[in-house]
Amino acid sequence: MKFFLTLCLMFGFSAHAKVLLKDIGVIGLASHDLFTWDAQNEVNLENGRFDLSTIFDYENGSRWQKGGNPKNSENAPVYTITMKLVKYYQAQLKTSKDKNISRKRAVSYFLKMIAESYERLIGLPFPSKGINGKVTNTEQATLRAMHDILPGKARLIGRKLRSEIVLTQLWSAKTFLNEQELDQEIKYFDGSYDSEYLKIWVPFKYINLKQVDGEFIKKHSHFSQKDMLAELALVGGGKISIQNLSFNSYLIDLFSKGICHHGNEWIDRDMIPCD
Repeated sequence: MKFFLTLCLMFGFSAHAKVLLKDIGVIGLASHDLFTWDAQNEVNLENGRFDLSTIFDYENGSRWQKGGNPKNSENAPVYTITMKLVKYYQAQLKTSKDKNISRKRAVSYFLKMIAESYERLIGLPFPSKGINGKVTNTEQATLRAMHDILPGKARLIGRKLRSEIVLTQLWSAKTFLNEQELDQEIKYFDGSYDSEYLKIWVPFKYINLKQVDGEFIKKHSHFSQKDMLAELALVGGGKISIQNLSFNSYLIDLFSKGICHHGNEWIDRDMIPCD
């Protein structure tokens, strides 16, 4: 261990956990469970808790079999994780015959997914204690900065017709990815957005995700998108450790609030402590 640390100090912090395509799906769905941003009224319509409300409570639960909020079907990794959780819930329902028990089990399964992806993506131990508080726009802004790592394309494995999909295209959004595809390593942080995210086609217009994120960060936090991406470029280049990002404390607080049982009937009180 001492030798490894010496190498890091001499040659930079290039060693990092492999980030997988499924991590994009898991953290993406987690962000939808924390935030549904009403841009017109500038208010978060979600409750800031990991309770799978984005699936089971959207439109009074009428769309859960389809994945709930249509946002959960906008790209293949998030869609795949969403439908895996829907299928998991359905399997639990067959066993327990109880909707509440089945949802609690699905939330517990989701928390395990989040913990694994969080540690690979953010490079920190997953919080073991919750924070009883509302998620903030600054916390949302810091999570948006992490869009740096979003891959524009993904390999398809073992398929006859295609070997690759563009993840921002509407016609590929509901591609259900297999386990090999989910486990593929993606490019690490580099301080820039993949070109596919600079011109995303949604009906009747193009969206530049970097611009949208930059405007949000500027308006709702004290951070600068330019500075945040510059830091992430240093992380990707091995100049600094991801644990030393200036905005890490906001990410930690965000996920700590997400796991709190206060205001969340789907996490048992004895499961995760929360003041």
